[in-house]
Amino acid sequence: MTPGDPSNLWQSADEESYYVSITDLLLGLLFLFLIMLMYFAIQLRETTETLVTAEQTRSQLLEEIAGDLRARNVRAEVDLGAGVLRLPDEVLFQKGLDTPRDTGREALRQLAEVLSQRVPCYAHDASGVRPERCAPNPHSVEAIFIEGHTDSDPISSNGRIRDNWDLSAARAANTYRLLRDFHPDLEALQSRVASDPRAAPLFSVAGYADRRPVQEGDDEAAKARNRRIDLRFVMAEPEIDAPTPLSGAE
Repeated sequence: MTPGDPSNLWQSADEESYYVSITDLLLGLLFLFLIMLMYFAIQLRETTETLVTAEQTRSQLLEEIAGDLRARNVRAEVDLGAGVLRLPDEVLFQKGLDTPRDTGREALRQLAEVLSQRVPCYAHDASGVRPERCAPNPHSVEAIFIEGHTDSDPISSNGRIRDNWDLSAARAANTYRLLRDFHPDLEALQSRVASDPRAAPLFSVAGYADRRPVQEGDDEAAKARNRRIDLRFVMAEPEIDAPTPLSGAE
């Protein structure tokens, strides 16, 4: 072919058209990528904000419960970072025993009363309708774990309670049973509306023996702090909307 051959002009035009098409395609893909990146960034921001506000709601709930208990002369501590309401062992049980003392029963009666007033505003019952007294609130409690904890001192086996594992679990279970007996409505509370297949009872129990101390050391002060009942509040995860399919996508 000679430089002036018309076929060269057609070939150059075809190549230029090809490169323009590739460039347009790449620009289109880049634009689509930026749109999707922006969408997921907004979703992440909204989810993060929801998680933060849910933690704030949990802290507010714990402070309200602890304040109500103190007003009723029941000693209670709050660990906002862990989402825990803490009842010292000296309030509830004698050392080595899983049955609450009389003052412990009274403390649990007061706790049941406070929980029955506060928690339904952040949970669901069979009706799925929160009490009218509750302020509007988008957050829900997913679970409340009643956790038994002991110190490191071994106990004398009595056949029923063999070790600190048994003791911590029995204390947690007995704590829940008394709360339920004082206020049976607590047992009906669920994490979600009854029609949701993920709905589950709000309360559960666990025993940790001496494996999760809150204070290190073998002195009596440390042991006394480690003997306790914790109520751990877990908030429900935010609902994340599925991405909307692109137009024309199958």
